[in-house]
Amino acid sequence: MQIETSHAELLSVLDFSEHEGNKSSQNMFVAANFRTAFVMADNVQVISYPLMLVAKGSLPPVTITEVLTDAGRIILNYNARALAPVLNADDEIIGCALLKNGSLLKTRQYIGYEPIGTIRLNHADLQAEDVVCCYVFVRSEDGEKASDSVWVEVKG
Repeated sequence: MQIETSHAELLSVLDFSEHEGNKSSQNMFVAANFRTAFVMADNVQVISYPLMLVAKGSLPPVTITEVLTDAGRIILNYNARALAPVLNADDEIIGCALLKNGSLLKTRQYIGYEPIGTIRLNHADLQAEDVVCCYVFVRSEDGEKASDSVWVEVKG
């Protein structure tokens, strides 16, 4: 399976840290997505972004409570309280968005102590229609565990 060049940078945010054996993150990505996220449309294999995972693991998934786009940024509010029983303030939340021009926006930050957290993806002159896909996931402070990624619908 060949990944489009414009999507290759998305592979740089993969987190399959809980994999078995000597498999690379890219191999784990293909294994996790081959049967679900790569679909046929008009006899061509395409990616179904809502079904794709860029991270997979045993930690609880992020619950996005609100998505906003304004002034060159995507603002994602998430329920940090729901993560609290398993994760702590020093663990990370990671967000990424692939743009139509091939740019990849990435940010990571500590989850923190607030019950509702906010993560921002910034890009000059960003418009919602420029976003191909957007995902968030969490990773433990030591980097040994992650959650399944959550696809985020970005609307204008």
